[in-house]
Amino acid sequence: MVEQNDHLDRVLWSWTNEDFFQVRDASNGIFVSGGLGSGKTSAVGNLIAGHYMLNGFGFLVLTAKENEKDLWIKYCRQYGREKDLIVFSPNSGHYFNFFEEELLRNDKGKAIAHNIADVLMNVIKSGARDSQESDKAFWDSTLQQLIVNAVDLCLLTQNRKFEHVYKIIQSAPRNNQEIHNEKWRVSSKCFRLIEHTAFHLDKADDTPENIKLKRRLQNIEDFFLESWINLSEKTRSIVEQMFFGFGDRFMREPLRELFSGETTVRPDDTFKGKIIIIDLPVLVYDKTGRDAQVLWKYLWQRTIQRRKISNNSRPVCLWVDEFQNFINPDYDIQFQSIAREYRACTVYITQNLPNFYLNAGGGEIGKTRFKALAGNLGTKFFLANSDPETNEYASELIGKNWQWTNNEGQTFGEKNSSSQGKSEILTNIVEPSDFTRLKTGGSENDFMVQAYVHRQGKTFKYYRQYQNGELEVIEESHKLTHLKQNVL
Repeated sequence: MVEQNDHLDRVLWSWTNEDFFQVRDASNGIFVSGGLGSGKTSAVGNLIAGHYMLNGFGFLVLTAKENEKDLWIKYCRQYGREKDLIVFSPNSGHYFNFFEEELLRNDKGKAIAHNIADVLMNVIKSGARDSQESDKAFWDSTLQQLIVNAVDLCLLTQNRKFEHVYKIIQSAPRNNQEIHNEKWRVSSKCFRLIEHTAFHLDKADDTPENIKLKRRLQNIEDFFLESWINLSEKTRSIVEQMFFGFGDRFMREPLRELFSGETTVRPDDTFKGKIIIIDLPVLVYDKTGRDAQVLWKYLWQRTIQRRKISNNSRPVCLWVDEFQNFINPDYDIQFQSIAREYRACTVYITQNLPNFYLNAGGGEIGKTRFKALAGNLGTKFFLANSDPETNEYASELIGKNWQWTNNEGQTFGEKNSSSQGKSEILTNIVEPSDFTRLKTGGSENDFMVQAYVHRQGKTFKYYRQYQNGELEVIEESHKLTHLKQNVL
């Protein structure tokens, strides 16, 4: 057995008597791909979730399908973790006021307008297709400015809900005529808050703190009363639509109540071993469910980065089945590069690579983003798949070796002749077509699922015994493993 000097050395399961999967492997992340019905969830997912649960991992679980909540409830019962289960869904009695939580952070980054704006920007951008339009960077920058100033106005006026940001932007002036219209000034939340804050700060003493507050208010006034109204109508409309397309979903049920009620569950509850299931499946709630879960994922990732780690810190898992629905390309890549340091164990499950490419920007940018992310996922499972691109990638990843091949030749003519020889050629260790023939479970396969497993930086040991009794140790980066389906 492996000597366990550190929590990272804890063995979660054994591949063989000499090959182990440890917490440090889990911290390097897992990628699982396989076609429909290949056993991704019932075999590989069951293997990983079961051992993580038995070892006390905390979980944040995102859901794509309606039955995923029930599956995880069964897991919790099976592995004795029912007391740790938290289901975040409409009528669950659980709420997460993310805006207020960002204000109450216990680090130096709390209550910084740009940090809170980044939360919203990341969710907005993750749900938008990459555009090739030359003005996109300008629109993104303007949207960022809009949100930052709305958030900062909320901070100055002690408004701690997303709905206040929404209403400030909704009531922002669009031209000089509105600013000078008394009826508009009374009805605009944006203007009323600016006017109210200015009134109180004008009466306040010029202490260092009040001078800072006055500067912040001046920046807000400069933006809303000058920069914003001087934008072209087209630009302003595009930027507003970018915000409202996202924000409107959080102003309506079920998200309004879920994300504005008094907080009962937080991302760092997973550090205490809680298993948080975000039961807003994409196939039921569509973009509403997606945005809510991407928000949870992003805030969990940011919370992870502020985590203080000791040798015995609990490992926590981000579990994302149908990962293509929840991609936040640039940030997911950044997060994965530091996840191990914080005992964050990601499990990303998807059917094939084109699904990822499409949702990560498409084309070459989608492929580049996949390579950047996959390069930091230490263990990869490849199950039965009919997608050529996924199978080619898996084959290339596993690699090639030199094989001897027999050559025979014959010539016919006045004198017939033949020749024989051998040559060494470089061939795939596992051919792309091999992945189409892997067992997919079910009664016809005795509920057995096959998967090729590739480990980055670690090998599997094999032994070859020759007729003279000599034993050769062979080390490979991959293994064909057989997993039993868990038919719950």
